[in-house]
Amino acid sequence: DVNTIAEENPDTDSYETSLSKILNQEAPIKKLDLQIMENRENELVFQASIDDFIDSYNGYYWKDKEVRYLLPSLEWNAYLYDKAVHSAYETCCYVFSKDEEILPFPTITVYAPSNGDFIQEITVNFDDHSYMDSLYDIYEEMCFYTLKVFFPDLPDEALINLYTTLNQLAYENVTTIKYTSEAVPCALYYRGNIGVYPYFALGECVHMCIIPVTQEYLDELQRKGTAIFPI
Repeated sequence: DVNTIAEENPDTDSYETSLSKILNQEAPIKKLDLQIMENRENELVFQASIDDFIDSYNGYYWKDKEVRYLLPSLEWNAYLYDKAVHSAYETCCYVFSKDEEILPFPTITVYAPSNGDFIQEITVNFDDHSYMDSLYDIYEEMCFYTLKVFFPDLPDEALINLYTTLNQLAYENVTTIKYTSEAVPCALYYRGNIGVYPYFALGECVHMCIIPVTQEYLDELQRKGTAIFPI
């Protein structure tokens, strides 16, 4: 079990060996049940967990590269907030960086309610203030595999076009409003109950964001000024 391996940490060398074993353990493709529900009042979530997401991401990544990318959630940095961008309730925030020694390395963030094992939101994040082509290429790859988890039946070209469009919109609509509950996306693309939007505030990272949506929530965003597009 990969989580058991991750907990074994008698010394640095064996710990690194354990992580290497995890990354080289074959990952079958796992398609997620992405039905949505209201966890707490006005708090939409996907009925899948952070570990479900990690397993699915790694399955698609393994298929192409024969290595896992994401470590088990026990290895992610975890923070607890009073509220989140899409929740007025206490929220756990999990952040993964493949290389924490490189501060601007692209990251993936998973938001989850503190009272349940569900996904509230996922963002892929790029630090444009330390822009490097090599890091942006990694960011785009992370966008691709994250979208692959949520839209596994879309052709690769469609996924590439989607994240390219989203990131272009992020740069064209830089805002001074920080990425908080006050944030209003410039545009949101949706398919079924899955919404994807870009966000880039001055002094912050570029974000590609994935959230659960209902028609009611789409209407609310549209009233606030968000352009809504079907995928």
